[in-house]
Amino acid sequence: MQTRTTGLLLSLAGVTLISPDVLVMRWVNLDHASVLMWRGLFMTLGFSAVVLYRYRLAALRAVKRAGRLGVASGFCFALNTTCYTEAIQRTSATATVMIIATAPVFAALISWLVLDERIDRKTAISMFVTLIGIAIIATDGGGQNDMLGNLFAVCTAIFLAINFTLARLKSNIDLTPGLMFGGMIAATFGLMLGGAPQADTEWTQLAAIALTGAILMPIGFTLLQIAPRYTSATEVSLFLLFEAVLGPVWVWLVLNEAPTRTTLVGSVIIISALLYYGAPASWGTRLRLRLGTSSR
Repeated sequence: MQTRTTGLLLSLAGVTLISPDVLVMRWVNLDHASVLMWRGLFMTLGFSAVVLYRYRLAALRAVKRAGRLGVASGFCFALNTTCYTEAIQRTSATATVMIIATAPVFAALISWLVLDERIDRKTAISMFVTLIGIAIIATDGGGQNDMLGNLFAVCTAIFLAINFTLARLKSNIDLTPGLMFGGMIAATFGLMLGGAPQADTEWTQLAAIALTGAILMPIGFTLLQIAPRYTSATEVSLFLLFEAVLGPVWVWLVLNEAPTRTTLVGSVIIISALLYYGAPASWGTRLRLRLGTSSR
């Protein structure tokens, strides 16, 4: 199998595995604190299993190598998880995942502020158009949209972007072990907010949270982390747009939650901006060459 094909298949598999998460978060009817506690606990187990599987006897060494940066990454992951679970319970599934999908654009802005990386014209245009899309979604008063929920979704994207930036600071270090600590911190946040095991909790809901938190999400994110070894990171990031579309489709098919027209307009604007941002320059060059050839 060709190397690029392997990378694309890994990306597709990873995105497909994580896409049902938004459906599960919309389906469970536990309070936010309890969802956060259980989700953090199961993610701790899941990412611990992934680290043990990947590093075997060297797992402890991998945790130590991640160091303080890994702990910082885990803390951002916990904040990201906290904001995400709050957002998905307050606003529509489409609004949540579309706003979170803007994380790469926020990462470019944070890299400019922290790492002094230059923002080119393409990135600036993408940021501006993305903000327009978010504003349209945020002002939608119909359906299940909620302004505070949209704000939590923006915070989720920002904390996710900070994690991207942390990964760039030490690209030679695997920060995945830090996600174990992130799960622990998220579970602690849930307990602090009043989450606790409840006798009347349906086992089907816990099973669904366990399925996504302990199995699908850790494996999916690991596949997405491995995929850039075989294909470009840009192509992998474009596959995340597929998850932003597929997640709300699951919610629509199972829970009959259809996005409003305003949210759809904002979503199309965001996807267009992210496609423009993620498209390699070589694509435009190839297109111009083909157009030039066909016009002769």
